[in-house]
Amino acid sequence: MKMKFNAARVFFWAPLLTLTLALCAQAQSAKTAAELERGLVGQWVGALEYRDYRTNEKQELPMTNAISALPDGVTVTRVSTFDDGPVTGLVYITTVKLFDAKTLGSSNAVFRKGRALDTWTDNTQVTRFLSDTNWTVVYQHDGTDNNKPATVRTTQTRDGDTLSALKEGKPLGAADSEFAFRNSVRLKRKS
Repeated sequence: MKMKFNAARVFFWAPLLTLTLALCAQAQSAKTAAELERGLVGQWVGALEYRDYRTNEKQELPMTNAISALPDGVTVTRVSTFDDGPVTGLVYITTVKLFDAKTLGSSNAVFRKGRALDTWTDNTQVTRFLSDTNWTVVYQHDGTDNNKPATVRTTQTRDGDTLSALKEGKPLGAADSEFAFRNSVRLKRKS
């Protein structure tokens, strides 16, 4: 039996089929933030750029990051090291991030000599996923910025062996257009 070609049917169904296939492929390949963070395990080197609260000027320091993951699949640790000059010397900041599979959020604890323990819970969203090494994750929580109530947002982007994180803050309740630069990290994979 010969099928008759119907251009109208092809015109209608082809875009729908293409969209459906693209969405299915994206859904199958998308990863959780926990899975993407575990893919960062290793040594990273680069720079920390930050805004000095006193002078409002940007400063830049060389830094390293050693990232590891526990076998539980939901805990990632990061030890950041940078030289803060002749008075302070080397600074070590240890961050422990625990992902929650139910809420897809993450709880965080930051340890730094001479400072109180800092803890918070982020709303976590994978906003871009092209592959295991090409993605963007946004972490956001209500906390403080320069000792004032604020919404804090960190956008972490991986592009191959390059990793960046942009931290921004805005006064609680302010429009998203009021997010302001706080610091950024630019890193390259060392091992």
